Amino acid sequence: MNQDYLENRQQVLCLKYQPTSTSNYRNQIVWQPQNDNLNSTLLLAQRIFREYKQNKFQVRKVSIIQQQQQQDKEIDQKKQKTTINDSKRFHMYSNPKNRKIKQLNSTANNSFYSKKSTEKQQQQQSPVKPKTAIARPKRMLPQQISIAPMDIPFVSAQSWCIFNGKNGQLMSGYNQYKSRQMASITKIMTCWLALKLTQQFNLDLDNTYFTVPEKAERIGGTSAQLQSGDKLTIRDLLYGLMLPSGNDAAISLQHNFELNKGCDFIQQMNQNAQDIGMELTSYANPHGLYHESNYSSAYDIGILTYHALQNLQFASIVKTKIYFSEIEDKFGESKEIFWENTNKMLYQGFRGVKTGITKEAGPCVVEYYEDNQNSFIIVLLNCRSVDHRWQDAIKLLDWARS
Repeated sequence: MNQDYLENRQQVLCLKYQPTSTSNYRNQIVWQPQNDNLNSTLLLAQRIFREYKQNKFQVRKVSIIQQQQQQDKEIDQKKQKTTINDSKRFHMYSNPKNRKIKQLNSTANNSFYSKKSTEKQQQQQSPVKPKTAIARPKRMLPQQISIAPMDIPFVSAQSWCIFNGKNGQLMSGYNQYKSRQMASITKIMTCWLALKLTQQFNLDLDNTYFTVPEKAERIGGTSAQLQSGDKLTIRDLLYGLMLPSGNDAAISLQHNFELNKGCDFIQQMNQNAQDIGMELTSYANPHGLYHESNYSSAYDIGILTYHALQNLQFASIVKTKIYFSEIEDKFGESKEIFWENTNKMLYQGFRGVKTGITKEAGPCVVEYYEDNQNSFIIVLLNCRSVDHRWQDAIKLLDWARS
């Protein structure tokens, strides 16, 4: 009975026009069922419409559509699907009214890509581990603690470096191998060479007198206020060279060593530089005023300073804050001299070495610091300003001591 009911129900649903009431039902039938028992079919139709009135189910209108049109319609419906489930994680909305994309990491309507991606995900999945009877806690690894010193502070110098004052090893630097103008930092080599020549020729620093030439009085830049014809000892000239950064004192040392001992002072400066490995350095004058062939690097200056500080006379000169003496002028009369060190960091715990400044080189300074545990040589070239070179030296010292 149930099978006959289902077959007859399908035949009734294929009517071209669905009846609206039972009164005109027979007049609206276009297609006759293939069943001989017409009365049973009509009774079945009445039963269906009674159920329809009771909202048991909805009878949809069916139009006569050819087979090819049905296939085209099914294809269009597939294209208008609003949800794509090809990917497990990513979904794309292709409804023409709403083309919002939630996550763009999957290709829509690409079954080959989706199959390939699912296969790749399955391969990457780790094998299932068997469950143990006792759940083990996760292994806690110790955190890695950095033992490196704090970051190097920013300094305004275009080239700088720090050396270990005890062994002369480079600790850190920036552009330390770049050659540039060094201004009065040149006088470190001038002073160190003068001390070496004094020892070489067995000269007494306090009993050997040099005369100031005229070209020394005419030299520009920083000065020890020396005049032509002044007579003073080698020691006085060395203090006048390093404390007030006297260019006139540098010319006087060069002139008298060349005149009295017959040596080429500039050539000796370059020879000394080569002997200690200053490969990026060239000297053209003893004072450091601009010359295209007078240049060095922060690294080379650090090496020079380390070797120069091994000389006790040099170390004593560069840490002196104020110097008094008497010299004899060209008329044989004595006059007092007073020189103050241009290195203001001597009042901040530093122990030398030299300052320098020209338009081309900018503010420069070489500092030496020593305490019971540490010893540092700091070289700063072409700082932003005179005040910045002091600040840069303190920053690098604090970093080196940390």
